[in-house]
Amino acid sequence: MDNAIYKEINFNGELKNAKVSNGGDVVIQLSAKSEDVDMNLLGEIMKAKGGIHISIESNQTELVDEGEESDGQIDLLDQEEDEDED
Repeated sequence: MDNAIYKEINFNGELKNAKVSNGGDVVIQLSAKSEDVDMNLLGEIMKAKGGIHISIESNQTELVDEGEESDGQIDLLDQEEDEDED
C-alpha cells in the first residue's frame, strides 16, 4: 500500500470565475499575486495523483455609515472589545 504524501499551499487571492461545464464539472478561476504563490509547490500539487482538497474562505468587510441603522452586530463587536480590555 502506498503512503500518502500530503502537501498544502495557502495564499491570498480573488475568485475570478466559477462555472459548471456541460459534463457537470465545476471550473474555478482564481487570481493571486505571483509573490504570494509558491509556484514550485503548486506545480507538485497539480501533478499529484489522487485528487486534491479545496477550501475557499472569504474575508468580507462591510462598512456601515455612522448615521446608518445597523442590525446590532456592530454593538456586539464593540461590547466584545470592551470585555477584552477588562
